[in-house]
Amino acid sequence: MTFLVVCLFLHIIICLVLFMLMKAGILAGSRMGMGLAWLIPVWGPLCLLVLELRSRGDKEVRGESGTDKLKINDEIYRSILMEEGAPEDRVVPLEEALLVNDTRMRRELMMEIMYGDPRQYVSQLQEARMNDDTEVVHYAVTALTELQKEYDLKFQELDRRMAEKPEKEELLDSCLALLEQYIGIGLLEGNAKSVQMQRYSGLLEKKIRSGRAELSWYLKKIDADLNLGEYDHAYAAIETVLARWPKEEGGYLRLIRYYSHAQNRAGIDHVLNMLHRRNVFLSPEGRSVVRFWGGTSD
Repeated sequence: MTFLVVCLFLHIIICLVLFMLMKAGILAGSRMGMGLAWLIPVWGPLCLLVLELRSRGDKEVRGESGTDKLKINDEIYRSILMEEGAPEDRVVPLEEALLVNDTRMRRELMMEIMYGDPRQYVSQLQEARMNDDTEVVHYAVTALTELQKEYDLKFQELDRRMAEKPEKEELLDSCLALLEQYIGIGLLEGNAKSVQMQRYSGLLEKKIRSGRAELSWYLKKIDADLNLGEYDHAYAAIETVLARWPKEEGGYLRLIRYYSHAQNRAGIDHVLNMLHRRNVFLSPEGRSVVRFWGGTSD
């Protein structure tokens, strides 16, 4: 009997202590939990303590989880604010990195270019092939090789389709557009460039002979022939353009370029006089050419 009284007395003391701790805010138990602690000796207080420990553990986990989330959000936010521009905005940094031997910067930029659009950075990639860093050289060669393969596959497909339907003008236009892009990006050098320029000029001639060519096709053909040194073909096309489009500046500007290649100053002066007499409207580019060669047309 005495043992039971002692146990009950201890139970009351324990419950009072727990109640005081709850009032003081040290324990976060609920009223229901406290009621169970009073009604169930020994196990009631133990359960209350277990629940308190578990709730504290959950708070720590939630606190850490929330902190981690804030850290992640902070990293994302900082990455949005601090993320450097796209590779096209960093062409100059790439050239500078190659010059100052900044290994980390140039490798990072090379990887961005490889996973971006290498067609926009062909000149930088060609320069990078001569770099001292073997990894940079590998990236550059790989990017240029893959780019070359991409164009080869496109031309193979177009050639196959043109062989099947040679009369289809849309395929000719597609091939001309692809060649123009291929030559324009600067991927070709030396004899390979000359071969493709010859092909481009030949297809332009085919386009013109179809009878549906516009002024732009003639001007492209003249430019191609002048670049190839085919001056007789270029001059013949210029004459056609001047006869068919006498009020357009394109033919006159090509004729100035033709006489420039021939180092014929008298011919240039003759073209400038023609522009003045015929009152040809000049674009900003045309006015710049005329001013360069000493004309007075504005």
